[in-house]
Amino acid sequence: MTGLATTGTIPTRANAIAIAIASALSVFLFLGLPLLLDDGPGPLALLAVLPVLAIVPHWALIHEAVHGHLLPGRRANELAGHLLAILFLAPFPALRFGHLSHHALNARATERPELYDPATTPRLRAALAYYPRLLGGLYLFEVLSGPLSLLPRRVLRPLVRRVFYEGAQEAMGMAERAERRLLEPGTLRAIRLDALLVLLLLLVSVQLYGANWPVLAAALLARAFLVSLMDNAPHYGGPLADPDQGYDMRASPLLSLLVLHTNLHGTHHRHPGLPWTALPAAFAAEGGRFDGHYLLRPWRQLRGPIPLDRLAPSRAEGQP
Repeated sequence: MTGLATTGTIPTRANAIAIAIASALSVFLFLGLPLLLDDGPGPLALLAVLPVLAIVPHWALIHEAVHGHLLPGRRANELAGHLLAILFLAPFPALRFGHLSHHALNARATERPELYDPATTPRLRAALAYYPRLLGGLYLFEVLSGPLSLLPRRVLRPLVRRVFYEGAQEAMGMAERAERRLLEPGTLRAIRLDALLVLLLLLVSVQLYGANWPVLAAALLARAFLVSLMDNAPHYGGPLADPDQGYDMRASPLLSLLVLHTNLHGTHHRHPGLPWTALPAAFAAEGGRFDGHYLLRPWRQLRGPIPLDRLAPSRAEGQP
């Protein structure tokens, strides 16, 4: 990894504005919109569309906090990460560990949800696990991690170990690392505090929506679909054994800006220390090539799970 990977100035003002907008949109969804629906769901319910779509840049901001370059100063970065994660409806420390474990295990079969071994798993069973995760299950599990954290530690221990690939040889001892870090008393307290604040937010929101609760439920399911669909899209069908594997996807300048350049996912994996504003320059400096379009590549995942022995090679943009 070159020196480029550790350069780049945090765009403090731009990030602060983005944090304010993303937070305001989520607060509007949970606490503002229900006040406009006194006469029942109607055309005003369509106002939920914007905070639903905003979940993509919302996650991108959490992602910046995970890597420590959302705001300068550790405390400010942590507080912003917790705020955004609560409005995302999942504990920040859990999201952080999950994403950093993804970097540690990138391009290993255990970290690739589309892959299965046909020698041990029938395709139907693989599909029954794959499609629910793809179509919303990943996000719903992230949300569920909050209430689960309130269970006793003796109950949490086997759950955490199982989620982080206990028994998988190529998982690099991730189950042990997850148990040690996530169940450490200080971290677990932080997770539980986030979880309680999420539950309080949802309780107040459901009370405000009242009989209009289906609007909130539909919005949350739509958020679940978007987050889950986009999660593994930059890796689906990509080659194994490359720790920097990830697709850089074409997007218009405006769209790329709106999603904080998350379309340059491969560049991020090669240079995880760069803030989002530095990714386009890094991509250009490396003579990068796009592989598919940001709005189209995620739909390839509907092809379903891929047998390990028939893993598709990566393809350059423009090839069939």
